[in-house]
Amino acid sequence: LVSTGTKALQDQIFYKDIPLLETILGRPIRAAYLKGRNNYLCKLKFQTFQHEGLFTPNELDGFGEISEWAHETETGDRAELHTVGDDDELWSRLDARRDRCLGSRCEEFESCFLTRMRQKAMESDIVVVNHHLFFADLAIRESEMAQILPDYTAVIVDEAHEIEDIATGYFGFHVSNFRIQELLFDARSIAESSEAQIDSAATSVSRASDHFFDHFLLLPDGRHPMPDLAGIDELIDALGDVRRTFKKQPDTAGEWENLARRSGELESELEVFKEGNPDNYVSWLDRKGRGVFLEACPIDVAPLLEENLFDRVPTCILTSATLTVGGSTSYIRNRLGLRHAESEALSTEFDFQKQAALYIPRNLPDYRHPGYVRKAADEIKKIVEVSEGRAFVLFTSYQQMQACYQVVAEELPYPTLLQGRTSRSRLLEEFRRKQNAVLFATSSFWQGIDVQGEALSCVIIDKLPFQVPSDPLVQARIRQIEEEGGNAFADYQVPAAILKLKQGFGRLIRARTDRGVLAILDSRLRTRGYGKLFMASLPDYVIVDQVEGLRRFLDGQEAGVSEGESGR
Repeated sequence: LVSTGTKALQDQIFYKDIPLLETILGRPIRAAYLKGRNNYLCKLKFQTFQHEGLFTPNELDGFGEISEWAHETETGDRAELHTVGDDDELWSRLDARRDRCLGSRCEEFESCFLTRMRQKAMESDIVVVNHHLFFADLAIRESEMAQILPDYTAVIVDEAHEIEDIATGYFGFHVSNFRIQELLFDARSIAESSEAQIDSAATSVSRASDHFFDHFLLLPDGRHPMPDLAGIDELIDALGDVRRTFKKQPDTAGEWENLARRSGELESELEVFKEGNPDNYVSWLDRKGRGVFLEACPIDVAPLLEENLFDRVPTCILTSATLTVGGSTSYIRNRLGLRHAESEALSTEFDFQKQAALYIPRNLPDYRHPGYVRKAADEIKKIVEVSEGRAFVLFTSYQQMQACYQVVAEELPYPTLLQGRTSRSRLLEEFRRKQNAVLFATSSFWQGIDVQGEALSCVIIDKLPFQVPSDPLVQARIRQIEEEGGNAFADYQVPAAILKLKQGFGRLIRARTDRGVLAILDSRLRTRGYGKLFMASLPDYVIVDQVEGLRRFLDGQEAGVSEGESGR
């Protein structure tokens, strides 16, 4: 099994790397490529949708294209539909996600695209998946003795720096008002076509859900410590009643059984929040617009990864360009529970001394200083003028991004793009298409983005990407490390920020022909002792502290290393 971070990397492994391996070995390799369920068309949903005509006039053209494709495709993979994006609402009503899947009870089970892809995977030597599918499978095996993926005796985890965060989510518990609303919507849709009598039980759930969740909508967006959960007993009881109502319905197709399962899962997870945090877990409430999310996640994923992955699978290989801090893998070993692993750091194919210059301005104030935004904006303008646009300006907070964008955008002679105004994929497409563009973005653009060549010649990072210390999960991890006698800042916060920074810088040099400028607008690299560890963890860049040095570097001249400094 090969697991990686993004669909783009899955494509690379499946369509480029495996054929290369076949050439080297001199024999064919049976390989399969599996994505998450929401990437595949559900035939039953499509037929129901087509029969009932449940689309708006605005969706008519899109459905016509999907309909024509549905009768021709052999994979059911939406990637074949180039006009369907990650956030397409019409597609979300047709895909094969688990909540609405009838499994083997479905009349289309044998011809189902998921069934076919899993069968191919079971017959393959190599199966390529992404991390979300991989950890969804691990979590289900642990909790339900079921599985999504075929059994495997070796796993290669690419982009392995991501797996602590992803495993944290999949080994957690998550309940939201949206999830309950979707359950009730599906139940009422099925009841309409079958004339089932569920109104009383469904209305009780709806009323209990509103009573429980609505007062949390007064909280500002973001994560909050878990508040008092008044009304949770009423909601659990109502879900139990509706589950029993679903199970009483005549059920030849398995639809009511599926709804009963979903109701039971919500009951069980709400019980977790009612009883308080299980051992090694921390909980919080997350408010996002009209959504209220109860979250409970493991503080330390190492024992879970050891039990469910490293002790179970004979061979595990973890790879990434960002697994070392100061040349050591000890941080990632501790975080992931890799007690008996061997490690090796391979040399890079890039010549960073010739390909990249690192700019650290000398005269910027501390990022907390009232004048920082204005000074940082001035630096951004100078740097972007030297690079002639072609830049990512990456921020650690949405507010800081907005503030700098407001100051800088109108003063730049280049097209400017701002995260949040359209989808991530469309932003990237627009950045590649527009010459000399400047993209202002936050954390979602720090990794998994690949823009090769001159289109991206500059990456500017506003400040060192430390995690927010008030975040409930970060707080719990800091407290656990200190209770065990460690130094949370040195053992956790600094290494985590270093790996994040390395990912941000990794957006720039993507090929041996790339050349560009990297800038950090954070004085702590010079003024704090831990700045030396950050510098020691970065590649061997030419370091400059004057914009003129960047200009010389991009013109192919000697950049002029600052006095008292050099590359590593």
